[in-house]
Amino acid sequence: MLIIMSVWVGFAADKIDEVYNSILSMSKKITPASYRVRVKNKTFEDALKDLPEDVLTGKGKPAVVVTFKKGVGVKIIIENIKSEYASLFSMYEDYLKFSGISKVQNPVEFKELIDRNKVSFVKEDPDSVVVQAWDPGKEEKDNNYALFTIDKKMWVILKAVYYLDGSPYVQVINSYKNFGKYYLPYKIELKNLVDGTSDLFLFEDYRFGG
Repeated sequence: MLIIMSVWVGFAADKIDEVYNSILSMSKKITPASYRVRVKNKTFEDALKDLPEDVLTGKGKPAVVVTFKKGVGVKIIIENIKSEYASLFSMYEDYLKFSGISKVQNPVEFKELIDRNKVSFVKEDPDSVVVQAWDPGKEEKDNNYALFTIDKKMWVILKAVYYLDGSPYVQVINSYKNFGKYYLPYKIELKNLVDGTSDLFLFEDYRFGG
């Protein structure tokens, strides 16, 4: 039994390295070094309507934007409001972390999981691979974790399911398409599996570089 377990552990570690190398290679091809994209979401739109006049710049309607840079990851800012208020919606960056998109667009985040022994191979089929990941900031692997389903053609995360005390509580479905030469998300569907509520994020008007 010990021999079998040892062989499995070695196999699983090799598979994780293989997954990471595939993500890294594909990210270089399909993800730009940086981008900005506007995000449509009802919660955002309702909150923007309630912004007081004295925080606006007058240069246009406020809009929620995701910025991305390799080596840094994603941030959420609000355009066309005073700079000291631009990060008002930064708490929603957790939604992007839930989706897992930055872990493949910015592979250093996936590598951090490997380096801290917080990601494990679960299974694969001809089209996808599933890995289990824990919070890299915690010491122990516990019953709070995520299962990421990764497409083996484009090496992006298609689905994430988060578990709390061993029970699924949040599911995220990511949809992608080509924007020029890049392959990027255009929709994130987030569903609370406990109360059935859901949230939808649409990505529009990608701008690269800068």
